Amino acid sequence: MNWISVISQVFFGIVVTSLTGSIMLFIWFLCRQLLHDHNPKMVYYMLRWVVFMYMLPITYVSLLLNYKSGYVQHNENASRMLFVLNTNGLMTPGLATIWLCVTVIIAGFYLKNEIAKWRICRWNFDDGASLAQTEFERIKKVLGVKGNVVLLRNDNPRIQSPFVTGIFKRAVVLPYGDYSEEELKVVLYHELNHVKKSDVLFRYLTVVAIILNSINPVSYILWEQMLTWSEADCDAYAVDGLEKEGISKDRYYDIIYKLMMSGHTATSTFYYPMLMNAEESLNRRKQIMEKYRANMRRVAKSVTFAGVMVFALLSSTVAYAAGIGTAKVSDVVLKETQNVALDGEFDKDAVWSDEMFVPASDAVNTVYINDGIMTLGSGSIDWNVPVGTRYVTSSIYLTEGTVVQIVCSSTPSSCTYWFGLMHANSDCTVVEGSGSGAHDFTVSSSGYYRVMVENRSSQEIHVVGGYQY
Repeated sequence: MNWISVISQVFFGIVVTSLTGSIMLFIWFLCRQLLHDHNPKMVYYMLRWVVFMYMLPITYVSLLLNYKSGYVQHNENASRMLFVLNTNGLMTPGLATIWLCVTVIIAGFYLKNEIAKWRICRWNFDDGASLAQTEFERIKKVLGVKGNVVLLRNDNPRIQSPFVTGIFKRAVVLPYGDYSEEELKVVLYHELNHVKKSDVLFRYLTVVAIILNSINPVSYILWEQMLTWSEADCDAYAVDGLEKEGISKDRYYDIIYKLMMSGHTATSTFYYPMLMNAEESLNRRKQIMEKYRANMRRVAKSVTFAGVMVFALLSSTVAYAAGIGTAKVSDVVLKETQNVALDGEFDKDAVWSDEMFVPASDAVNTVYINDGIMTLGSGSIDWNVPVGTRYVTSSIYLTEGTVVQIVCSSTPSSCTYWFGLMHANSDCTVVEGSGSGAHDFTVSSSGYYRVMVENRSSQEIHVVGGYQY
């Protein structure tokens, strides 16, 4: 399979996954309205699952498992092989290339920011036995935070808000500045709750989902929603713990606001992490937080867990069913638009020869095409073959007894052509006919082979097809 076919298939998988992900995001918005006043915790964890739905190719896998080709139905492997051909007709290499370019640009943007953050984090240092370290260890125990989590300081002025970094080796980073004991409690309760809830991991997953679905503008909604709901979730648990230490929710937000305002200095601020949110989002966070806190006391965790599992199961089922439906529609379209027999052999009106051995001939104009590289066990053909010309793929080593399944269809359908295998010495094993045909070629001796098509008519033909071995 050539790189264009690979990109096209990946792009097609992204398209169908992105569509089902967007559908689930729309359903999530509906659920958000219904559950906001009753179980906002469920809303947040359902949003996390939506992120997975933008990455898990459930619909695409369902398509592969249920696809029945209009060309070949008796052979499941051949059906899957021709899936490459049939989707290439729907996804132009141009669209796939545009997607790849946009994805690379956006991924480069995020990577640039991550590299810049990593460079700044090289300024991190252990603060020793400070008040911050003492509070950090105490609050870790109160919250039950497990694993390797450390507190670090950073004197780089471009970092102006506390944040959490790392997935496996996690750290809470405090920027330069003096903190009162009250401020330290607010900051550490907030950031350590992010650690406990694995929010860094899910934010990275959200970024990955956005990068993969870069040409789907709907996917960009995920980032804002994930920020809003993860902060509100963290606020609720932080306030719940802080009130036990005599710090009210109003005081909690006053301190957050103070930290936000003190961060805006003349320095060119580069990185705004978890605690640093725009002022206008603060009221939204307060509203959601109030619902969270009421919910934490009223709704059992088991109920929330069960609700999220039901949502995950239903969304996965919908995605799988969408793949089945698309496969059936595609099969019907192929049967109606392709003049091929149901048994997977040839057109009912076409006459094809038995296998023929064709010795090498210097008189044949052979064109070596690199868009049909036989490297991944299958590939597609989409060639305009001039009169008296043979088009061939790149070569692959095949062992004796290997069966290569080839299917081709030509336009005009009345033109005669060959398709088959060409050996390294240019000897060929072919079948001859017109229109659509399929044949299984068995390799007689180990060596290097190419899939070939030769135009034997008096006018140029357009041949599409696929092969698998």
